[in-house]
Amino acid sequence: MKKLLVLTVGLMLVAGLAFATWDDANSKGVFPYWQTGGAWYTLLTFVNGSEETPDVIYIRFCDEHGNFASTTTGDAFSIREKEMLLFCTIPGIGTNIAVTAPYGYVKFRVQDGGFIHAWEVIYNSATGAGYVVPPYHQDSGF
Repeated sequence: MKKLLVLTVGLMLVAGLAFATWDDANSKGVFPYWQTGGAWYTLLTFVNGSEETPDVIYIRFCDEHGNFASTTTGDAFSIREKEMLLFCTIPGIGTNIAVTAPYGYVKFRVQDGGFIHAWEVIYNSATGAGYVVPPYHQDSGF
């Protein structure tokens, strides 16, 4: 009977955590613009500056109307301490994130709110031109 009670309480605790949503993350950020298509592509880089704590990053590309332009089931990426992750909108560079729109904005979340540094570069492979787009805290705006 005691084992059943411990199991039930444990399952209730796990179920309470399972109801966490996208907006429950400790850190929320946004890149106000991304672009892909033709010779243009977008590179996202995340670096975990912590020397002790891993974290989980959630990334979603949105079109100009706020609709998700990337998969919402494969958007979680584990990042170990002192690790750098590279994502790109074209295959062959880092981890490819397939998108369905030519431009929009990127929302990202950090589960534990660790020391994650984020960068975005939009690059034209035909001309060699590119530019950096700074990230912003989503709650404080642009």
